[in-house]
Amino acid sequence: WTQFNDPTLNQLVSEALQNGPTVQLAALRVREARAQNQATIGTTLPSLSAVASGAYSRNVDSPSHNEEMIGSYGPRVSWEVPLFGRFAAAIAGARANSLSARADERGAQVALVADVAQAYVDLRAAQNTRAALEELYQSANQLAGILDTSANAGIASPADAANAHRLAESTHARIADAVIAQRVAENRLAVLRGVTPGAENDAVRSALEAQHDTPTLPLAGAPAAPADLIRLRPDVARAEAQTLLAAAALADARANMLPQINLIGAITTSQNVIGSPLVGTSTVATAQPLITLPLFDWGAVRAQSRQRSAQFQESLIQYRQTVTQAVGEASNALVSLDQGRMRLDASRAAERAATTSDGGARAAYSAGLQSLADRLTADQQLIDARLARIGAEQAQASAAIATYRAFGGGPNLTTTRH
Repeated sequence: WTQFNDPTLNQLVSEALQNGPTVQLAALRVREARAQNQATIGTTLPSLSAVASGAYSRNVDSPSHNEEMIGSYGPRVSWEVPLFGRFAAAIAGARANSLSARADERGAQVALVADVAQAYVDLRAAQNTRAALEELYQSANQLAGILDTSANAGIASPADAANAHRLAESTHARIADAVIAQRVAENRLAVLRGVTPGAENDAVRSALEAQHDTPTLPLAGAPAAPADLIRLRPDVARAEAQTLLAAAALADARANMLPQINLIGAITTSQNVIGSPLVGTSTVATAQPLITLPLFDWGAVRAQSRQRSAQFQESLIQYRQTVTQAVGEASNALVSLDQGRMRLDASRAAERAATTSDGGARAAYSAGLQSLADRLTADQQLIDARLARIGAEQAQASAAIATYRAFGGGPNLTTTRH
């Protein structure tokens, strides 16, 4: 967006990236994924815990009702031996989940920047359309007033005056649409930046209300679409991460069909709390392996493995589909960008020609060499040419924004300013 060389747009994008709700939510999901990744890594390492227990007993058959309470405490260490790639699959899955969250964050940023830029372009286009229509309305209304005076004096026909009023009022009616488009774009910019519509600060309001040309890129030519740029797209990166996550889940499901070995060690110190004291302090160190082997579970583990395998195949297909769609969208965006540049050049040339023609028609009408119909036709052609130029500027800027979105924030476009 900085290639538009518009300070107001740069400020709006910076505010949106800092305060936009969608970006804030995506950033929190990245933090969540990173925490989950750290938790998963922690489960693969030995764990140390403190264990304490107590046992109370009372002899109810004895006349003395002897009772005692023995307390035991000590550290305990447990560790699952990393066999059959179970831990590697868990870590790979956690990392893939983190990659997916970062891709979602990048996608939220790209979408937010593109939406802000598009709303800003729509705002400037609506303002310029409104200004052009108001200027032409004033000119047409002035001509209609002159013809009314001439018609009352018997110099001009009432039909000519009515025709001039028709052009003026038809131009005036189109101003309302431009005003609506301007207000919608202003509210959209506020919402995207996390601001309540109508509650803009004075500096931003003044910058938005100031008349400004529609941002355009004077491109030297449309860029190519190398395959590496497609991978910049957040949806492609997310699909790739989801494929890695599905592969990790499949590896974990297959590892669950194989034995698990846990090593457990403990040091237990026992003391008598109530009753006859023990002879000295009893401290016992133990170490034991625990082997778990699934034997019969009605096929649940194997069914889960088949489920993960199907999900992995689905993720591969979705990844290929995402890449194919990305290539198509990028190609379409580049075509629109190139054609938009040519359409903008043609519309500017047409406006220059219409301006020259309108000036000649005004001079010829004043000299009595052309009819009023020819004069009004030239005015209408100038209106259409000017609005077409504004629309072409808006379309060309929108095509550049679509290219930015299609390439996930790239590529940089080569402009004639460089």
